[in-house]
Amino acid sequence: MNYKFRELISNNDELFWIRLAAFLAFVIPIGMAPLIWFSNRDFPMISMFTGFWKLNFYLDLVIILGFVVCFLFFVFKPQWIAGIIVTVIYLFWIVLDQNRIQPFYFEIVFVVLALTQFKSGRQVAKQCLLLILIGTYFWSGVHKYNDVFFEKWLLGLENRIPYVPSWIKKCFTYAIPFLEAFFGVSLIFKNTRRIGVWLIAIMHLMILTTLTLSGTGFLIFPLTIFNVFTLFFLFYKQEDALFNKDFRKPKILFFSILVFVLPVFNFVGFYDHLPSFSYFSGKPKYAMVYFDEDTNLNNLPTSITKHILVHEGRNYIDFNYWSGNTIKVMVYPENRVYKKIQNYIDSYFDEPKTQLVYY
Repeated sequence: MNYKFRELISNNDELFWIRLAAFLAFVIPIGMAPLIWFSNRDFPMISMFTGFWKLNFYLDLVIILGFVVCFLFFVFKPQWIAGIIVTVIYLFWIVLDQNRIQPFYFEIVFVVLALTQFKSGRQVAKQCLLLILIGTYFWSGVHKYNDVFFEKWLLGLENRIPYVPSWIKKCFTYAIPFLEAFFGVSLIFKNTRRIGVWLIAIMHLMILTTLTLSGTGFLIFPLTIFNVFTLFFLFYKQEDALFNKDFRKPKILFFSILVFVLPVFNFVGFYDHLPSFSYFSGKPKYAMVYFDEDTNLNNLPTSITKHILVHEGRNYIDFNYWSGNTIKVMVYPENRVYKKIQNYIDSYFDEPKTQLVYY
């Protein structure tokens, strides 16, 4: 047994460490925000289908444990059946609740599919993994080119480093979208890959430092560390061109469509924001509901009323405030999700008593 384990984690299977890192990057956030995986909670489940069933605590727990066991098995034996089970369980979870579609979850599931050994070998798995990373940084940079991002980022710089000349802060702010998109593209070519890896690592270090100082965003730490670890461990010393062949492989075509083609449809409103890596595009909206003045709030359960806020004499609920206090993640930023949350609140009244407001 010890011999087989040592053989498994030797240089003959360098992807073992990537699979282990992916496992930790998914499981650690589960431990940090466990309630999102349970049906019995204060924040409503937002199913993809109307009238979809709700699981009880014990069934939720069995599925979570089954997922962890299958994922751990996949770490040691990346057979297609294990990778498919991990993926199917996650898809089942997001059918039950769309708020589980978070970058620090679905990007790791992408990685699982990339590392799953079908008929293709390890080289194809590495190519697919690199495609995910290229798409992540390229689209994240492209979507940052908008007035909302520029305004918020520049305001943050003004507050944190007021002693730096304004023209330098403006130049840096407007360069960010181009820089991050370049970071992604630089991973394609062997001559620019190393500098790209270092620039991505520095960017993430700055982000994690900012989040640590602000005391927020800890759920993205595992994914961020995973990305940087993968880039250095697998691709930093890779001298050959990774994309000079095998582009007709079905697996590579699948990931090319997933991370490069489908995000294009986000620009015309046919594809969701988060899977398009459109985190700071200014397009995802936040939402709240205001209650009518004659609303009897006693009709609502305590699980809702304890999150009601007051502004200028009017009662309201900020959805992200509510979800952040309960399931520890932000609401999946799509209008259909906001409307379902509004309908859930209105279901406690004989007639609708709320107005949905975006901000």
